[in-house]
Amino acid sequence: MRISSRAIFWGLPLALCLQASDSTARTYTIQTVAGSDFVGDNGLAIAAVFSQTEGIAADRAGNIYVADADDNRVRKITPDGIIHTVAGSGMAGFSGDGGPGTAALLDHPYGLAVDASGNLYIADLGNARVRRIGSDGIISTVAGGGITVPDTSGTAVAAANAKLIQPRNLAVDNDGTLYISDFGAHRVFRLSPGGTLTAIAGTGKAGFAGDGAPALLAQLNSPAGLASDSNGTLYIADSGNNRIRKINHGLISTAYSVSAPTGVALTPGAVLYIAGASYFGTMTQPMKGFAAARDVATDAAGNVYATAGQVVGKVAANGNVSTLAGSGAAPYFAGENAPATSARFHTPTGIAVDGSGNWYVADTANHRVRRITPGGIVTTIAGNGVAGSAGDGALATAAQLNSPRSVAIDAQGNVYIADTGNNRIRKISPGGIISTFTNAVSNPEYVAVGPDSALYVADAGNNRVLRLTAAGSFNSVATVLKPAAVTVDRSGNVYVSESARVSKISPQGVLSTVLDGLNSPRGLAMTADGSLLIVQPGVDIVLSLSAAGNLATIAGTGTPGFSGDGGAAQTAQLNQPTDIAVDATGTAWVADSGNNRIRSLTPVAAAAITQNVALVHAASLAAGPIAPGEIVTFFGSQFQPGQTDLQFDGKSAMIFYISATQINALTPPDLVPGASTEITIRAGGQTVADFPSAVVSATPGIFTSGSGTGQAAADNQDGSMNSLANPADRGSIVVLFGTGDGRDTSAVSVSIGGFAAEVLYAGSAPGFPGLLQVNARVPGGTAPTGVVPVVVTVGTASSQDGVTLVVR
Repeated sequence: MRISSRAIFWGLPLALCLQASDSTARTYTIQTVAGSDFVGDNGLAIAAVFSQTEGIAADRAGNIYVADADDNRVRKITPDGIIHTVAGSGMAGFSGDGGPGTAALLDHPYGLAVDASGNLYIADLGNARVRRIGSDGIISTVAGGGITVPDTSGTAVAAANAKLIQPRNLAVDNDGTLYISDFGAHRVFRLSPGGTLTAIAGTGKAGFAGDGAPALLAQLNSPAGLASDSNGTLYIADSGNNRIRKINHGLISTAYSVSAPTGVALTPGAVLYIAGASYFGTMTQPMKGFAAARDVATDAAGNVYATAGQVVGKVAANGNVSTLAGSGAAPYFAGENAPATSARFHTPTGIAVDGSGNWYVADTANHRVRRITPGGIVTTIAGNGVAGSAGDGALATAAQLNSPRSVAIDAQGNVYIADTGNNRIRKISPGGIISTFTNAVSNPEYVAVGPDSALYVADAGNNRVLRLTAAGSFNSVATVLKPAAVTVDRSGNVYVSESARVSKISPQGVLSTVLDGLNSPRGLAMTADGSLLIVQPGVDIVLSLSAAGNLATIAGTGTPGFSGDGGAAQTAQLNQPTDIAVDATGTAWVADSGNNRIRSLTPVAAAAITQNVALVHAASLAAGPIAPGEIVTFFGSQFQPGQTDLQFDGKSAMIFYISATQINALTPPDLVPGASTEITIRAGGQTVADFPSAVVSATPGIFTSGSGTGQAAADNQDGSMNSLANPADRGSIVVLFGTGDGRDTSAVSVSIGGFAAEVLYAGSAPGFPGLLQVNARVPGGTAPTGVVPVVVTVGTASSQDGVTLVVR
């Protein structure tokens, strides 16, 4: 390992300092504490997780590309059986044109095609566009997104200005001509290599007509799969008409009748394969091993590939059938008895916390309630994953729930569940036995335990708020139209979310409006200082209403998305947040339902700093929340070598280096993500600084030869230092050094030049606590050369921008 403690800290700036907040509203730092997009990337394709495999294509190098429509990704399976994501993050959206495909957002991608030059085309159905990832890895839109509707005369229009409805499938000729089926427009288009779009089949009106006549005059019904042969014949899976139709010399005819065909492909020997809702095979015989398929592709060797639900199948040229990719595991449920940051949730809608710091999540679409311990481990405490109502009187883990939307815990450890789909309130005893607490509710949206130990229910179907005692007696607190959430303050006031406002019900039963003009408010929580936190899924923000009546947005930008972890919550994006709960430290957890995550909002205190002291990440040199076991640097003016003590929460920390103005140290590995830690520096018996810092699960940084950017401090495969004069070969191994990986090096991934790199090792570097070593293989093939960006990602947190490697 060619790196030293001195090399790690070269070039640190001395002008950074921590500043107390001057805002009157409390500010928060946001971080994901549970939930991930784990799909098995960079591992064996046979163990990967798919949600809804649709389009499939093969390139000349033997790579297989698969569109996972419901997970908003396109993935590549290399000939060695390893799978990678080449586009999409798992979140639906549109972004990334002009940048690496790996950083782009897609919206339900369907059909795929690869041309002779290795360009990958994606039918980005939800974005009404066709996009291309070039051999350089850059993504762009090649058709759609405009306002010009192609006419029915066959007149060419600029593809970039054209309006598509639902581009569904693609096919490409050897000359680069691309064919596009528009499922929603009931038409098929031709995109020329020069960028012009022409209608070649369909009138735009769904129906069946026109066989034997010009294809432009024919009617199609939801056209899907496409395939073209060397003679210029184009085959169309006319799914709504239950036919395979073909166009030859401009005339259309029916080639084959089959139920709901969605995919077609031709082998090099011109054998046509068909994928349909109840059929997979050729026009002469079905294939064994497949009851149905969504799409089909062939390669130059005569192998046939098909997408079917959560797997990708392969029919070898000798007829052997096997599974190429997909474990068949539930796509949105993973991570039991494992760190919550690597788990998968499906529309988590409710959240609550108990007095011991355990968090409870109503994992709605997984039909479960899950618990996250203070140590960050997630387990299921109720629900077996199958929607239903069975199981009362036995262990809750074996019972059935049906779309639970809220959870609450009382002082005795009883857990209450709004089992919404079953129109029940269920109760789990401290011993883990489940029972029905009451079924006198309709569409119960929310449950909360008040200071009087009673259970309050937003009984949406009955337009009321109920109060239930431990003995099971209940009364209606108030009539409220479709209440969405409820919480109770220390004085016994009940707060209720309605369609456009939050109301308050006094202990005397007086109903008043607290805040009006809202957009679908839901989750409510009270802070220790009497502020009311309000989640608004309608506009993707969290509000704080102080006891004095001051209103402020504390999280979310108002634009749905996923961003901002590790930074200010006000600049982060949320996606349909639905609930919020606050623990004894003042930290709030938000059920970020549309992102399938739980995210923490940690208060940023106005720190009392006795001297200007800067805390920065040792690798990136940036300020921000810290991670457990991370190397950090402090800058100040009164440090005393040999007489300075650095403490986190009153415990002395390991110091690597100290001068009068600088301390390099290791943060304690037992810091708790989502909380904060108090940092104290004493020199010569005097307190030099005392301030808090937020803690996150990971905040990776790469050490560089400059001030946190530029050339990475990396070794080439031969042990030499990577540089302009000494670049790394494509396909060779480089060794990167960083810090801030937190506790989970299994979640480390690397991107070099915008391409995913194979990670051979990620873990502690020998002899230096807190130093992360990552051995990665430089991508080969079409990966770029020269000075290229390198990024290390741990879970959802990525290293700083501007770090580079040199590749030849």
